[in-house]
Amino acid sequence: MESEVGSKEYLINLINIYLDNLVVDDMGSIYATFSANDSQQSISNISFDDFYIENQLLTNFSFISSYPTIVNITATKMYASQFGEIGEFVITRTGNTTQDLIVKYRIHGTAEDGVHYQSIANFVTITAGASEIPIIIQPQKSDYQGLKTVLLTLENLPNSSQYMLGTNFHAVVNILNL
Repeated sequence: MESEVGSKEYLINLINIYLDNLVVDDMGSIYATFSANDSQQSISNISFDDFYIENQLLTNFSFISSYPTIVNITATKMYASQFGEIGEFVITRTGNTTQDLIVKYRIHGTAEDGVHYQSIANFVTITAGASEIPIIIQPQKSDYQGLKTVLLTLENLPNSSQYMLGTNFHAVVNILNL
């Protein structure tokens, strides 16, 4: 990066990027936020020569590169029973782990939350520094016999870009009572 002290103009000369998405967010301030990525989720090769916004040369330019946070869920213990076997889901995240991340999910299935298994919340918080968190399905003793299911489906938070859903956005734990 080169800098001319008098005009505070910063030139960034990075080469060859093809942007699939470019978002400009002004938010009513003097600074605009640009976020972009190529098809490989990489923004390592960029070139801006005489970058203009509304016919004015851009000065005081800053560039921040990051990967989006992706969340997934899997059933790591997909069979549970009222005889002591627990079920377990694990929600994982990739990307920035420096802050807490609240991940919301819907609870479905034939098993009733709080009836066939101990009640669980409809969200978890992955704490700063962690990349995963388990959700335990503890079956409760009951009279029913047969198979019940617990299905968790990850949700995006409304009006938020804190995370994106990965390919594993739902998972099932089976509760078997004989």
